[in-house]
Amino acid sequence: MNPSSLSIALGLLLVLPCLSAQAQARDSPDNDHPETQQHARRSPWLLVPLVSSNPKLGTSLGGMVGYIKKFDAVSEPSLLAMQAQGSNTSSRTFALGGKLYWNENNDQMQLGLAGGKVTNDYLDFLGTGQEVRSDETLRGYFLRYQHQVRPHWFLGGQALYSNYDVEGSDPTSVQILELAGLAGAVSSGLGGIVSYDTRDNTSNPTSGTLVQVHNFAFRDGLGSDDDFDVVTAELKWYRRTGDNNVFVLHSKWHWTHDAPESRQSSIELRGYTRGQYLGRNSLTLEAENRYMFKPRWGAKVFGGVSCLYGDGESCGGDNLYPMIGTGVFYVVKPASNMVISAEFAKGTADNRGFYVNFGHRF
Repeated sequence: MNPSSLSIALGLLLVLPCLSAQAQARDSPDNDHPETQQHARRSPWLLVPLVSSNPKLGTSLGGMVGYIKKFDAVSEPSLLAMQAQGSNTSSRTFALGGKLYWNENNDQMQLGLAGGKVTNDYLDFLGTGQEVRSDETLRGYFLRYQHQVRPHWFLGGQALYSNYDVEGSDPTSVQILELAGLAGAVSSGLGGIVSYDTRDNTSNPTSGTLVQVHNFAFRDGLGSDDDFDVVTAELKWYRRTGDNNVFVLHSKWHWTHDAPESRQSSIELRGYTRGQYLGRNSLTLEAENRYMFKPRWGAKVFGGVSCLYGDGESCGGDNLYPMIGTGVFYVVKPASNMVISAEFAKGTADNRGFYVNFGHRF
């Protein structure tokens, strides 16, 4: 059995019993009692299995434990979560994070910290055809706050710190990483963000639009090894095309200025390994169709293309990276519109991935 097939089987073994148990509990005669139904609807706890398989991390298994809290009747449900994953390549990652909404949705905050050791297996490092294996020790922190200044308009600021060390695990890999200029680095930056958001909810939208533009200025005075700038613009558009069908468009532009190669733009499509293909700038376009075939079960098909450009490279030809995929999702918390997704995506050549995650990708 190949790694992709193995990960799909493991994912089904983990996810289906979990979801079936919830469905059986909901349909059980014992749950006909109003108090039991009310407790099930109001349970603040969330338990999600996590599975992924890709050429970089191999097959990873883990889980997420979350706590849901509504701070007032108008605000979106807030979530605080902890997750951990381990892979068959000896990678170990751990993260804490949350999304908080309060003051009738006028104030929003996202925060997170992550750490671990990641073993990377690049089958085609930076498109050179070389196989590279590296070990990375990671540590990072992130904070973003926004306040609604007019209906649907939000302004705010953000901060990011990341520290990682990269070592080749064999002499050839060491030499290739040195020639590519990829080494351990500290990046610390501050930035601003402006958003326009008309979505009907943030976890599983069925209508509305989100437009965001934000930046990070990484500076030596903030503790960064290099001075460089990153600007990101993103569009998410949702439209209901039937009683049970939602069509989604997603686009993302990512620009860097004076960024070291390890901090340049990467292909971020499902099915590709982040960091395997790098360029000065990137543009991503995706479309996804979501269909609910049962009250809490849905299926999706999606496709997209991303390109790397800049430094004399154009957005076309060998710099284009297409992707197609399909998946299913389950509404694990109907009152909060929170879902679990299982997806398989295929890119060019051997690029592919299987994922079981909390939420939609966008």
